[in-house]
Amino acid sequence: MKKIKDLFKKKETVKIKTEKEIATAKGEPYIKVLDTNVDPENPKLGYFELDWNKHFVENLKKHGFSGKSDEEIVDHWFSVLCNTIASEGQDIMPDTNSLVKENKREDGKTEIS
Repeated sequence: MKKIKDLFKKKETVKIKTEKEIATAKGEPYIKVLDTNVDPENPKLGYFELDWNKHFVENLKKHGFSGKSDEEIVDHWFSVLCNTIASEGQDIMPDTNSLVKENKREDGKTEIS
């Protein structure tokens, strides 16, 4: 009878934690690029899809980044990061404040070009 019961017994599933879950459990900041897309007809257009945890946002706030939401704070950081990378080894044009432009979309996301 035990053999029959064991056949129908639910098997325990072991859930493997994601990198984000592990970092969050440790209280560590986590950021990852999930996807990128570049328009082949106009390589200035495209996007990065990012994933982060609350500890990453708190770290950004601690370092002076601001916004009304977590997404705005991460957008602010990403824009600064892109400007920093773009300006390495280049002079920023005197008539502009940055090489990277932000456009806030109606859906709450930000386009960077």
